[in-house]
Amino acid sequence: MRKIEWAPLNVPLRRRLETLSAFCIMTLFLFGELWLLLYYVYLLIFGGLLAKTFCVIYGIFIYYDREAGVNCGRGQGSKWFRNMYVVRLFQSYFPATLHKTVDLPADRNYIFAAFPHGVLSFGCFANFGTDTTGFYKLYPGIRTRPCTLNFHFVIPFYREVLLSWGLASCASRSVLNMLTASNNPHHPTNRDGYTSNAVVLVVGGAAESLHTRPNNYRLVLKNRKGFCKIALKTGTSIVPVINFGELDLYDQPPNPVGSKLRNFQEWVKNRTGIAPAAFRGRGFFQYTYGIIPRRKPLNTVIGGPVETEKIENPTQADVDELHARFCTALEDLFEKYKVKFVENYKNVKLVLE
Repeated sequence: MRKIEWAPLNVPLRRRLETLSAFCIMTLFLFGELWLLLYYVYLLIFGGLLAKTFCVIYGIFIYYDREAGVNCGRGQGSKWFRNMYVVRLFQSYFPATLHKTVDLPADRNYIFAAFPHGVLSFGCFANFGTDTTGFYKLYPGIRTRPCTLNFHFVIPFYREVLLSWGLASCASRSVLNMLTASNNPHHPTNRDGYTSNAVVLVVGGAAESLHTRPNNYRLVLKNRKGFCKIALKTGTSIVPVINFGELDLYDQPPNPVGSKLRNFQEWVKNRTGIAPAAFRGRGFFQYTYGIIPRRKPLNTVIGGPVETEKIENPTQADVDELHARFCTALEDLFEKYKVKFVENYKNVKLVLE
């Protein structure tokens, strides 16, 4: 039993609000889908005539709009939604900071391959799903398109939240649609002022979340090569992205391969696509247990692009060569910036598996 570390009572109101915002975002990601789905069903069955009518019409709309996530979502989403007060509090809670290393021209599309996944990829959400860290100022003309599992885009109400943050499906067809979009500033799809897409893929996915614990940079990458194949087919450069601090937000008990806990986690992941990480964060008035992420700095570093040539039918050798170049670029980026953002960095290594 760990000794509970209590929070002081004289915490400024702003910090209390930041903690509340972190709790709200976390519960939305963890339980929002189930809550909103049950609420929709409740209104459909037990609501009044107006509520039932709305649910029927909305259900028909969802059916006809069921491929919204695959069809490039709704662009950059809603400017208001990406800047609302709760997400600005969420950004300042850690705080989350974006670091630019090179210029990226806005006359082409990109794949941002981000690591590590962590429990819920808060670094990617803060930097690419909101405007709070100023990506649009650092990389003018580039539209960020964070990607997630496609089934999220059929859940009533929840889908609207994701689309309003500019999210899209991570299905290969969706990624191809966004990477083949026009970069012409006069094209109808670019009337929002953006001329290119940065498709953000958290490549390690659910499998990588099972490694989440401070400074455990074990990345699931060796056999994840689909993004390289898509990059070659479309001639898209891959940009390595590292979210330093993502692993410091939560801890989890030991779950080595073969253990009962790991076997259960793998079983759930294989059947649902979601890995039930046994994470431990903090609470409102103590720092030892809870679902709220710890108040640790999130520093997202965007590296230079790994260039590609368009090959309509790439061979496995082509894919392997690009994958090897990307792994080298990712390792170089990590080694260069871990000195600045990782505590006890000399003992922290990047492990690709």
